[in-house]
Amino acid sequence: MRKLLLVFLCAPLFLLGQNTFIKQFNNSKWANGSDTLSFLESLDTKGNSYKAVTSSSYIFYIDLDKDNYSTKELNPVRVQCCMCSYKSILDTKDSLIVDHFSTDDFGNSELRVNTFYIQENQLVQVEVTNNESPRVTKRTRLMPEEGRQRSTNTRYYSNSSAPLLFREEPNVHSKVLNRIKYGDELTVTDGPLTKHDLTFNFSTHFKANRRNISYNTHTIKSYYVKANYKGVKGYVYFGLLSEKKPIDFSMFFKVSTDQTTGEGGIIFKDQDTTMMISEEYYEGVVREEMSWTRIKTYENNIRITEDFNGKYTRTNTIELPIASRDDFYVLSNNLLRYLNSHTFRNLNISKDSWSISFSEMGASIWISISEDEEKIYIKYDYGGC
Repeated sequence: MRKLLLVFLCAPLFLLGQNTFIKQFNNSKWANGSDTLSFLESLDTKGNSYKAVTSSSYIFYIDLDKDNYSTKELNPVRVQCCMCSYKSILDTKDSLIVDHFSTDDFGNSELRVNTFYIQENQLVQVEVTNNESPRVTKRTRLMPEEGRQRSTNTRYYSNSSAPLLFREEPNVHSKVLNRIKYGDELTVTDGPLTKHDLTFNFSTHFKANRRNISYNTHTIKSYYVKANYKGVKGYVYFGLLSEKKPIDFSMFFKVSTDQTTGEGGIIFKDQDTTMMISEEYYEGVVREEMSWTRIKTYENNIRITEDFNGKYTRTNTIELPIASRDDFYVLSNNLLRYLNSHTFRNLNISKDSWSISFSEMGASIWISISEDEEKIYIKYDYGGC
């Protein structure tokens, strides 16, 4: 046992010259909603001690000079140390795995394994305790701390359905240089700068005859950044920018007008089949009627599920990935503003779901967030009896 530990303790540390996961991402910050992860804050001048903490909890502390540190498999350490406390780190180019096994004087033990890797520009953390079901958390990288320059320019897109104000200085009172349209591209060159909280007031955003709003406002906590837009330097609010091009809702929906009543309506549009990756089809029987489900997967992790219950109800549900609860409110707000060219008959907004309709028997849309806050569901009901 001692010999095994000695091998690990003396080995680090040919790895320090390699571009490992720790070297790539130490001293970075990542956010999931309001919870921010400080990923591997360096605790000494040599850079061999680190801690990972979030806004609400402590994850782990590692010392590469004392803990078992290797690019080899972790299983030998787990076997040899089955009755002792230990900490082992597997640090490769693509991932970081931290094993922490602890025991107490009463024979109780706990094995906590944290795995980190990058997927679609997000930091994914998979935490498993005592072989229980894994807990997966995805976080989006924040800008460097104030006073630090970005090493490279980064492309972003406006994620605001209303024109995003491009200002001369990083504050809300500064002169407006331009108005950035939804989906327009710009380059962020420095930040964060001035902090600013942006509050959405949903009770005043939309035209509706009937309202049921239990969640009136939502505040995004963010800051201004320096940017370049169409060759001009200025400042823009970072909380309404997106690393990915935002959803073009005209791909899915068209707002129609009833020529007799003038009321609006929602039409679900057929999708471009060239972007479809796969399709599944299932049939069944409900109340002696044939029912079916068709699941279509498209590029950019978009999934559409078409359901027919065999008699009256047909729905299409769009499933989209999101990074945080802020994304849920921003995306929902953008969609309803796109649809609100006509006055809604019914508008319902709660903390976890939104819904709208233009007429009593017409099509309606329900928007909801998944329990893990990683997906948004947009359900289109064709209406009828």
